[in-house]
Amino acid sequence: MPTHRARVSAFLVCLMLTQLATPFASSSSLPSIQINTNADLEMLSQIGVVPTKEHANGWYNPAEGVDTLGLLYRDATVTSVEDWPERTGERILSGFYILTHTYPVPTEWEGELKEDGINCYSFISPNGFSCELNKHSTKQLDDLGVEGIVQLDPTDKVSLGLSMVLTGEYIGPASILYQQENVPVNLLLSGKSLPEGIYTTEGIEVEYHEGRFATIYIHPTPTVISWLTEQEEIEWLEEEQWFSHQNSVADGIIKATDLWSQSTMSGIDASWNHVDGTGITVAVVDSGLDSGTNDSTMHPDFRDHILDIVSFPMTSSRASWCGSPADDGASDIDGHGTHVAGSVLGDGTDSSGNIKGIAPEARLYFQSVGVWCANGDNPSTSADERYSLWGIPSNITKLFDLAAENGSRVHTNSWGSTSLGFGVYSARSVQADIGARNYPNMTILFSAGNSGEDTTPKNGEIDFDSLGNPATAKNVFTVGASENDRTTFTGVWGPSYGSPISSDKLADNTSGMAAFSSRGPVDDGRIKPDISAPGTFILSTKSRSTTNTGWAVYNSSYTYMGGTSMATPLTAGATALLLEHLIDNRGHQDPSSALVKAIFAASATDMMGQYSSSTNGAGETAPNNHEGWGRVDLRNALNATFIENESVSTSGNRGWSFNVPVSAPDLNIVLSWIDPESTTVAATNLVNDLDLAIKDPSGTWTELSNNVDNLRGLKFASPAQGTWEVHVNGTNVPRGPQFFALALNQETTLVNLTEDSDFDGVEDDEDDCESVYGTSSIDRKGCPDSDGDGYSNPDTSWGTGDGADAFPAVATQWADQDFDGYGDNAAGFQPDSCVVTLGNSSNDRFGCLDDDGDGYSNNDGSWLVSDGADGCNSVKAYSNIDRNGCPDEDGDGASDPDPTGINGSVWTVADGADAFLGDATQWSDGDGDGYGDNPPPATEGDACVAVIGTSNVDRYGCVDSDGDGYSDADALWTIADGADAFPSEPSQWADQDGDGYGDNASGVDADDCPTTFGTSTELGNLGCSDLDSDGYADGDDAFPTDATQWSDADGDGYGDESTGNNPDACPSVSGTSTLDRYGCPDSDADGASDEDLTGTSGPVWTIADGADILPLDASQQADTDGDGYGDNPAGTNGDSCPGVFGSSTVDRTGCPDSDGDGVSDADAGWTVAQGADAFPSDATQSADTDGDGYGDDPAGTNPDDCPDQHGNSTDDRKGCPDSDGDGISDADGLWNVSQGGDAFRSDKTQWQDQDGDGYGDNASGNFPDACPTVYGDSWQNGNLGCPDTDKDGWADTEDSHPNDFTQWSDVDGDGYGDNPGGTNPDACYGVVGNSTKGNRYGCIDSDGDGWDDTIDELPLLKHQWLDQDGDGYGDNATGPQPDACPGEPGTSTVDRYGCIDSDGDGISDENDAFPDDATRSSDIDGDGYDDLEDACMLVNGTSSVDRLGCKDSDGDGYSDGDGTWSSVDGADAFPDEATQHADQDSDGFGDNAAGFQADDCPTTPGTSFRDVFGCEDEDNDGMSDSTDAFMGDSTQWNDTDGDGFGDELNGTQGDACPEASGTSTNDVFGCVDSDGDGYSDANDVWPDDSTQWYDDDMDGFGDETSGTAPDQCPDEYGTAFRGAKIGCPDTDGDGYADEDDAFPEQISQHLDSDGDGWGDNQTSGAYKPDHWPSDPSRNAGEASISCEPSRISSDIVTRSSFEINCVVTTAMSDGFTIRVDIEHANSIEPIEGSYTMVFDSETGSSQVKIFSARPLKEGNFDLILTAREPGAENPAATTTIRLNVYNSSTPSKVDDSFELGDVFETAVFQIGAAALLFVLLFGLLVIRGKSRRIKDEENRKMQAAEVLYNRMMSDRDVVQRRRMELGYDAVAPPPDMD
Repeated sequence: MPTHRARVSAFLVCLMLTQLATPFASSSSLPSIQINTNADLEMLSQIGVVPTKEHANGWYNPAEGVDTLGLLYRDATVTSVEDWPERTGERILSGFYILTHTYPVPTEWEGELKEDGINCYSFISPNGFSCELNKHSTKQLDDLGVEGIVQLDPTDKVSLGLSMVLTGEYIGPASILYQQENVPVNLLLSGKSLPEGIYTTEGIEVEYHEGRFATIYIHPTPTVISWLTEQEEIEWLEEEQWFSHQNSVADGIIKATDLWSQSTMSGIDASWNHVDGTGITVAVVDSGLDSGTNDSTMHPDFRDHILDIVSFPMTSSRASWCGSPADDGASDIDGHGTHVAGSVLGDGTDSSGNIKGIAPEARLYFQSVGVWCANGDNPSTSADERYSLWGIPSNITKLFDLAAENGSRVHTNSWGSTSLGFGVYSARSVQADIGARNYPNMTILFSAGNSGEDTTPKNGEIDFDSLGNPATAKNVFTVGASENDRTTFTGVWGPSYGSPISSDKLADNTSGMAAFSSRGPVDDGRIKPDISAPGTFILSTKSRSTTNTGWAVYNSSYTYMGGTSMATPLTAGATALLLEHLIDNRGHQDPSSALVKAIFAASATDMMGQYSSSTNGAGETAPNNHEGWGRVDLRNALNATFIENESVSTSGNRGWSFNVPVSAPDLNIVLSWIDPESTTVAATNLVNDLDLAIKDPSGTWTELSNNVDNLRGLKFASPAQGTWEVHVNGTNVPRGPQFFALALNQETTLVNLTEDSDFDGVEDDEDDCESVYGTSSIDRKGCPDSDGDGYSNPDTSWGTGDGADAFPAVATQWADQDFDGYGDNAAGFQPDSCVVTLGNSSNDRFGCLDDDGDGYSNNDGSWLVSDGADGCNSVKAYSNIDRNGCPDEDGDGASDPDPTGINGSVWTVADGADAFLGDATQWSDGDGDGYGDNPPPATEGDACVAVIGTSNVDRYGCVDSDGDGYSDADALWTIADGADAFPSEPSQWADQDGDGYGDNASGVDADDCPTTFGTSTELGNLGCSDLDSDGYADGDDAFPTDATQWSDADGDGYGDESTGNNPDACPSVSGTSTLDRYGCPDSDADGASDEDLTGTSGPVWTIADGADILPLDASQQADTDGDGYGDNPAGTNGDSCPGVFGSSTVDRTGCPDSDGDGVSDADAGWTVAQGADAFPSDATQSADTDGDGYGDDPAGTNPDDCPDQHGNSTDDRKGCPDSDGDGISDADGLWNVSQGGDAFRSDKTQWQDQDGDGYGDNASGNFPDACPTVYGDSWQNGNLGCPDTDKDGWADTEDSHPNDFTQWSDVDGDGYGDNPGGTNPDACYGVVGNSTKGNRYGCIDSDGDGWDDTIDELPLLKHQWLDQDGDGYGDNATGPQPDACPGEPGTSTVDRYGCIDSDGDGISDENDAFPDDATRSSDIDGDGYDDLEDACMLVNGTSSVDRLGCKDSDGDGYSDGDGTWSSVDGADAFPDEATQHADQDSDGFGDNAAGFQADDCPTTPGTSFRDVFGCEDEDNDGMSDSTDAFMGDSTQWNDTDGDGFGDELNGTQGDACPEASGTSTNDVFGCVDSDGDGYSDANDVWPDDSTQWYDDDMDGFGDETSGTAPDQCPDEYGTAFRGAKIGCPDTDGDGYADEDDAFPEQISQHLDSDGDGWGDNQTSGAYKPDHWPSDPSRNAGEASISCEPSRISSDIVTRSSFEINCVVTTAMSDGFTIRVDIEHANSIEPIEGSYTMVFDSETGSSQVKIFSARPLKEGNFDLILTAREPGAENPAATTTIRLNVYNSSTPSKVDDSFELGDVFETAVFQIGAAALLFVLLFGLLVIRGKSRRIKDEENRKMQAAEVLYNRMMSDRDVVQRRRMELGYDAVAPPPDMD
């Protein structure tokens, strides 16, 4: 057996061998290279960019790496830190690498890297940072928590657009920039430095570099491009972008008008003011603003609220390429910028306020970026881009910087680019995100773009993915365009879109999107746009610097435009209004852009779409990639609940609770944050990932996990009542802490969950029940409130007397002061009408006295019979129609007549009593005709209750004029209903066919066709159908539909009436003719009748009359014009012009032919195009194919040189195209300029250009060439076409600076150009000057210091030029006579120059003790006295009477005494009293009669002080001897009332009533004692009763036993006034002392005759009423209750209501009352949860009630229904219903019960147990010696954690400090710019 030491040694040896073998076992070959990328490698190879195929760049199988990282074109494999040296050969790393961390990334990790010298820049989702390393080893990286490493490949770095344009593909207007030798490329750098060698590398020129952004110009060879992509300092290359514009009723659509209206705002909240943008500055970036200068030329709508207008120039290289000045000012020659600015904040001055922007009083900071580019006309695309947004800087953060410096809170941009493609996160997107992060309180908006298309397929739905950039940025507010509401414009979207879009109007449905509006998503999947606003036919300001009228002109000051360009400024204006509202009305001073986005998103209107489809466009549920979160709705945004400036880090959580009331609208919750900028190489651009989780009142969680959007939210339809929770989770916050904003679309309160222990939405310091969930808010806060009425449920510490709810199950009642079971709330359920009287009425009103117990309350004087009170107080009866509570023999509700008033007052039928006794269906006969007023099925109900009538057949009691029993018709009863159709004819009453003829065959004018309506009158047939109304019945009429004919003797279909329609001309002979006459013989059946020369068939009829000219030829029958051609053109030789004589034969027959060439003349029906003679007066020409007026026949007159082309040329050729109409034909393939063709085909004033420079030679034409024989491109000053070396437009002969394109004029000849935007511009145009400083060149500089005299404030003093205070002393501290106070004018010269010297003594005021007195200047002690006059020069003093400048404590002018100056010398005898200073008798009272305690005896010392000061006082009581009433008594001196008792209460027998004479002596001295018992009236409880005076217990009963009404309990307060125990305690206040009261605590009971504990008072509501007062064995009322179903299941998801049917039965007497309630705790929400039932003879012994409720939470509950008599102690009966509330949205739970033996038998347990045993044994062998130390260490850690936790929880200051450390409630720090 080996020893212990041997076993340990063997184990260690094995362990060492294992370590030695590990490297051999783990070594393996490197992973094989795999190239998988979406980049176009073939295209990239053409420009020299190819993959490295290295492991370092992640080109291998992801399964062999530690992770993958999502790049734009591929997923790069990440190499673990451990494998990096082996796979790359690098152990020490320097340069740029992407470092990854295990997910999620701790917020503090980036800081830890920085502390170790690693600076990180781009974050690549989900877990990588691009960082710059400096000789860091992989071991160091591993220690820093780096999981893996990868490097970017050259193919990762190039944008698709750049690849395309460099290989010759067209990418849009930006392509024009790449048609030159050197082309622009924009760079995103890995860090902040450019690569070494970039300045020396051939083919590269750096134009701009700042921070991480640069612009270079390159010679686009593969060598140059390859070199750039291989530089690790460069992260991304992309092409230059071409930015373009994204081209009222709308204010009402977004509800801005609500915010403009003070009445609307006050109606929402009385403290709110209307908002109009006041105090908000909006920055607008666009083409320009009207005239560009804020003077009289500026549009009136802007003039008074422009902060500044700034013009941004294009770069010098761009200006050189364009051949135009870099800066041409801010005027708006496009019109776009003026329109945009007007939509934001135009104030409507030029329209009398009718046309204005959304925020008309906001201030405008305008940034003009529109610049003219002469070479911008792109010939390859026919696109004129000469006026574009060339002023947009390379780094657009400059726009945001300047806007923020000028106080802008809103920054709106209606421009963008799609040059890079759609949905691309570009370098400009990165810059926009940086700008938003730098200025969190400035909301940046961008238009989405106008690239919406319907192409793939063309199916009537706009395609996704058409978004431009920088609208793709995360932190900007991207705006789409919806339709406006201008239905008068009828234009439609047109055929470029499929149906139904194509036929949809542009502006007729505000619920739909504009078709052109660009759609999302962004390439990484983010939803865009964020919001939408109207963008079609937007009416706004028009620039007067352009003729462009946009979509439609309105007038000279306003025009219509459309586009997302128009929607964006509307949203910017709405943002300004919201900001003003948040600041001024909500008191939130610094709203962030994240909060603005959250509120707008939460409150937006989800549009329905305009195509009745839930899947087309805005019809989709928002948020979506069409409309974003919906259309802006300012009204909904007003009351949003929000929080912001809260933050989370990785794995952090913040939570709030809030309450949702009953029937709340749909709930929207939106989270928003300003995310750190991403990088263009990343596939996903979100950096910090925050997630949202919501818990509803049932405990159900809804979580939103989204790793792309930084604007996200959840919507809940019909949210449940109760407390909700919202949580924000820091899922992955690598760059934090991340501050966020949260908004809800409802008005509520967000309560921090860390301060609400019971999570009921009420913070603990305000929660009256802080450990119990509750929603009460009125009597107490945060306590249980079952019915949700605000009043808390009663509990052991809080009863109804304290304010608790007396009706915890009834939401509309809470108080019941008379305890009768009816609530005091008049608007609630069964309200008590007599709130202070215990009553039992329940019918007319609740809770009032009802003596007869019939449910109707007594008539009490204020509640009369006419109001509903009981009309028969002494009779228990139930009438309820005419009066309540009286006898009703037939039970119809109408009381019986009471002519003698035996039951109440006299009551007759006239008063409303029952007119039909014994008939329960009738009781009233208003018209007295014997028919009751109740309609059928009541007995013979009167159909005309207000009219006496005798009808009795069709209806009863109505007028019957002819007495036949049928009533006359009226407005409500027509003949169709059965009324008399013949009210004046008794023999007829019915007319079923309604034709006016009666149905009674024996009556007058009986109907021959009684069932068929008819009007026939002829042939004895009345009332039959006569369709043509000719009087003949249809059966008798040969023509039943023709009123003019009825007979046809020959049967040929033509009527015999000669005056009727189509009369038969031959009535006795059948015929078919129809043309010339009807019904005559027609042999050839062509419609024309045969001639009838003898009149055989009818009248004589010849051809002249119209007879057939060819009676046997059916194709012709007439020749109207007699030209030999028949009128029928389709007949034989048909005449093409049958009404006009003609001879044409070529194109048509028988038409006029003026020139006789056979071709007919043209007419209205036959044009030249159809073959008519184009030249009707020229027989040599007849055709003109091109219609230009020149004939096609070359042998004819004026033949056409271009017969197939319309033309009007006349000079070089005839009839050829002449576009400009100058007579010279356009050049073409057969006729060029050299042959005479027009060199200027679009300019009628020019046609020749001999030097070919594009300017015509005609000196009087447009743009004439000033140098017609010399090629040139000058265009300025009217000199066109002359040589211009520097391409500035000015001819060299006129150009003062022919080699500088920025300058061309130098009027004064001083060498400085006159162009203010050019090189060294002359600031003094027209004046020869030599100044060079201050950016002012060429101005007069008299002293030669470089500063011109205009700005040189000291023009004759060299080296001084600035004198900002204008005092003549220069501000240059190193110059002569420097101004020591440069900010304020001064004249000092002694101590220093140029400071204020008010008294002119040369010493500056700051050093002059007396700056306003030239005679004084020094005051050492600073007391205001010059040292030469100050008696106390070293002591600050204010004395001025006895001596100057010495200490004067009381400020009276007399100095305090000191060792050298006493009161004898004049010092103050009273140094601390300002009103006294002298005391001649030295008695301590001053001599000044007007001062404090002036001495009334100034020459005699004395001590009096009460009546006078300083006089003699013998007894030293302060009262002078002359007025002391009690000389010799120092305790008394006055007796005001003269009763002999001194006024001093504490003196001898002090008078307690010094103002009133009195005789009291027992209690006090000297007070009035009316009854003379020695006790003062004030203390005598009975001042007029001498037998009683004290009442020790204060109960109103005297203590003297022999006195009046003596108190039987004198030492105990009591109110009993009945019985023998007067003045003893009466707890319940019923007048009976508790000692005599059987129920001392119940006011409603005092007597218990049978001693059973139940009171004799049986009134409903009385406490424990004894219904058997003489029988101790019985007492409480008895009843039973049964309910069904006994078990109920309900789904918490649907919260559908359920019902319980209950039957309550009792044998008690009439008037017995039972109240039934559901007792339910918090498990249900009652709908009908309580009933009070009164039993009487009418109700019987049983009543049925239906209870209903809906569930509140999941689980199994017992619902107890109790039937209780009001006042009874215990329920009369109870029953229990079992309620199961389940959740259908969660899976069924599996039975988790188990038996221990089952576990032991499982294989898993047995294997696990064996493994555990093995591990335990092995562990004991290995770590036995360490177990104690580890355990001690764990205990120490646990104790330390507990101590730390207890400290934090007990010290709120520590908690608050911790919150601040974590970032909660803090302000976000600015981004790290290192």
